[in-house]
Amino acid sequence: MTTFTFQMFLTFEINQITIKINKMKHSNKTILLVHGAWEGAWSWGETVPFLEAEGHKVITFDLPGHGEDKTPISEISLQLYADSVREELDKIAEPVIVVGHSFAGYIISQTAEDSPEYIEKLVFVASAVPYDGKPAVQIFKEDQGSELLASMIMSEDESYATLGRQAIKDVIMTGATDEQVDYALPKFVRQATKPFFEVINTGDNFEGVPKSYVETTKDRVISLTAQRLVQNETGISEVVTLEDGHVPLVTGPENLGKALNKIAIS
Repeated sequence: MTTFTFQMFLTFEINQITIKINKMKHSNKTILLVHGAWEGAWSWGETVPFLEAEGHKVITFDLPGHGEDKTPISEISLQLYADSVREELDKIAEPVIVVGHSFAGYIISQTAEDSPEYIEKLVFVASAVPYDGKPAVQIFKEDQGSELLASMIMSEDESYATLGRQAIKDVIMTGATDEQVDYALPKFVRQATKPFFEVINTGDNFEGVPKSYVETTKDRVISLTAQRLVQNETGISEVVTLEDGHVPLVTGPENLGKALNKIAIS
């Protein structure tokens, strides 16, 4: 091999190594998964392995009053939820892709408005997204295809709501097996209703954060029509469509993992 040929070969190898390193830096993301109403960190359990297999660092946690967290219902507010997300971001202290499922769309939006410093991108999965000062309950009321409010069982003082097994199977976890429903049912908590009625006034911070959406075509909590409405109202153009119900975390975790990975490295 001549000196010139060797130098060309060496240059090629160095360039290939550089490309691989840059690709790794681009592909390996830190992803914070925020669960929705009634749920807990457990609901992401089937999705996490698919994201980790792609090389991402994945973090889940329980919102106040959910999962293992025992915050009383009387103390729960939308701001408390958002502050708990910010606390997780502060622990990570590096750029993070924040994914919110369902009502968590409101929670991560509030976090982004309050403190966007560590947020690389917001990803909404079958989510309500705030616009025009509307509380989440108004988005569900205006959605003629939503069966959520009719499915909720309110406490006597209306401070919290629960869900029956049939509603969880048919409306919330559309497409889930009986085994999946039976696993999830005892983990669903009493959901504080106050956050549903609270308003987020989004501004420059929220608007300045890149956003993506994973829409679900068979959703009976927030219809596809309503999902596309909030996308248009908030200027979200990066969208991945899943032929699934409201909780692809459980009913289609591999496809959801692929969708989130696609968004993460885009």
